[in-house]
Amino acid sequence: PSTGNISVVKEIVDKLLKGYDVRLRPDFGGNPVTVGMSIHISSIDQISEVNMDYTITMYFQQSWRDKRLAYNDLPLNLTLDNRVADQLWLPDTYFLNDKKSFLHGVTVKNRMIRLHPDGTVLYGLRGLKIETTVTTLKFSHGNAKSCLKPA
Repeated sequence: PSTGNISVVKEIVDKLLKGYDVRLRPDFGGNPVTVGMSIHISSIDQISEVNMDYTITMYFQQSWRDKRLAYNDLPLNLTLDNRVADQLWLPDTYFLNDKKSFLHGVTVKNRMIRLHPDGTVLYGLRGLKIETTVTTLKFSHGNAKSCLKPA
């Protein structure tokens, strides 16, 4: 981005966050927020038949629309520093049957925030590890399947 765009982006972000209340969900008092999600499983590790649990490492993305974050100053998506996530409303997504979860963060938290001009937010977590219990087994044609359900 050019130096001019950097100052425009800074102004946009400052304007969007000024007066933004992280405690209130988008469209508070109106319709529920529709949150889309995608999961890419990187690995399934530490499978324990004795404890009936396993660990999954995954990439987890969520998206929703927050009209408070809409802008029209620049027709570009803005990929922002991971610390901006602390200043935005985030869905309270959890995994049923989760025993322990943590986000990989060697130097910084591995998360990404991307804003679209219409207020759509893309929130990504990289290297999310979840230790979960096998709660549902279905046996059909010799294949065992376990359910990992986000709630």
